Amino acid sequence: MAANTNACAYTCKEARRDSAQIRLLERSTEPIAYVVGSSHGAKVVTPGQCVCVRAVVPALSFDTETTNQANVEAYKPVPGWPADSLIVDLVMQSSQNSAGVHDPLYIDARVTVSVDMRAVARNQDYGSRVYEGSAQVFDPGEYALDARIEYRNGQWNAEPGQFMPEFHETRMRTTLLINTLVQSVVRVERDLKHPTYLRRHQNLPLCTDGAASGRWIPEKNLPAPWKQWQYMSPAEDGRVWVPYHCRLRRISHAEFVFHMSRNWPSVHWYGDSNSRRTLQPIVQAGQWCHTNTSMQVDCLCNDTPKDLFPSEWYAHMPVPRWYRVHTQGVRSDEIFADLRLKAQPRTDPRPILDKDPIDNHTLYGPDYVPPGYRLRDDYFDLYYLFTRGTLDMDGSHWMRDITQAAIAPYPSADLVIFQMITWDVAFGSYAVFARSVELLARRLRHVYPHSQFVYRTSPYWCCRNTDSQQKKYSRLRFASFDAHARAVFRHILRARIWDVSGPSSQRPPKAKRNPENMPCSAHSRSELVHLDNQIFINMLVND
Repeated sequence: MAANTNACAYTCKEARRDSAQIRLLERSTEPIAYVVGSSHGAKVVTPGQCVCVRAVVPALSFDTETTNQANVEAYKPVPGWPADSLIVDLVMQSSQNSAGVHDPLYIDARVTVSVDMRAVARNQDYGSRVYEGSAQVFDPGEYALDARIEYRNGQWNAEPGQFMPEFHETRMRTTLLINTLVQSVVRVERDLKHPTYLRRHQNLPLCTDGAASGRWIPEKNLPAPWKQWQYMSPAEDGRVWVPYHCRLRRISHAEFVFHMSRNWPSVHWYGDSNSRRTLQPIVQAGQWCHTNTSMQVDCLCNDTPKDLFPSEWYAHMPVPRWYRVHTQGVRSDEIFADLRLKAQPRTDPRPILDKDPIDNHTLYGPDYVPPGYRLRDDYFDLYYLFTRGTLDMDGSHWMRDITQAAIAPYPSADLVIFQMITWDVAFGSYAVFARSVELLARRLRHVYPHSQFVYRTSPYWCCRNTDSQQKKYSRLRFASFDAHARAVFRHILRARIWDVSGPSSQRPPKAKRNPENMPCSAHSRSELVHLDNQIFINMLVND
């Protein structure tokens, strides 16, 4: 989802004074998108201001030889979501300010701010649809609009029994000649005193929000000492995730286990293969795909090394069962015992050399040590159950699996982590899912009356076909299912949100479309998995 959407709720409403311009654009025969207020040059704003983007999509013309109108109209969007799937980004083109001076912190940054589009009107005469979206912009520089159509007329929401259309992007025009020239350019002025300005980043508080908004910055642009103070392992393009309003601290797995052993000594984790992949760095104390030399197929996609999980994990599982996770391999039918993180003989390529010199944080353990050294004998119990969201498939179903009797043999959970969406999006119906999520959340509250909850969001899906026609993956289908589940888990369980889709949604357009960034199923490559885990660890340890 776009950053700070709620803060900009009224921006587009205030911008609808140019109704005459809207009527002109509705007559267009091609899709167009523009920044409201950008006529006769760039729209100039200060850090933290909101920008409104408007798009007009003309009616779909049907060629009887290639497109069957009845088949297209059989697709319906999720209620409350747009019929046309538009992916719209504001992308920094230059760090140059109005005086012509470049800011070295933002050189080649291509900071990207995604804009969620919502339908606001439909012209009955021309059949065109009008969409609007707004987002806050913070980083100084000049931004251009990148707007594309993914699917038309609800085809992004293929339900069970429907064919999943081939993914195909169409660029929308963003520079138009109507009565005036619309350039769709935004210039954010530099404010050296604004708290989100990168030079002031170290003054921000530590992150306790697992869904904090941010941007990707080239690591080479940032001061060298930051590498010692923060978790800044870059993605494959050399960019690191830097939140706007808080600061991620590089936390060793040793400190994480120390903290968990004292605050959440027993964890129950429900999830699918995305969670299984997330657990790999945890059960290996971070020594999983953590160097450039280890970037092999397992790091890009495959999550089936047999030294972590037994073969039955990857075959048909007629009876679901809990697994007690541990770093030291034991019998394959039990996998692991207690989570006791022992130091690996290898050296961490990015060792934490000292405590954060800026932070006065006091929750370091008495024997705080960096990775690669002898660690304390701390541990916490982590029990993991493979689930398929709300679906009843292959012997797995939450109504049978999540009961007081089912968890009775295990230590009561201090923390419950729930990850879902992937299977529901692939094979389920939204209407059934929406009803089931509320029942599921109420069941969790009944079974775990004294536990705290964390909801791990769906992965970010973008700009590609599914790896199987049986799976109904699309960006908006993931987003719509996830938005409903987030709201339900917040309302019923007061769950904290661990957002693994937000950072990926803010990546530059080229990185979003890199086929190696999600080469199979809905799995992220290892660099993003490590980032996701550090967001989770910061959320728990810094609180």
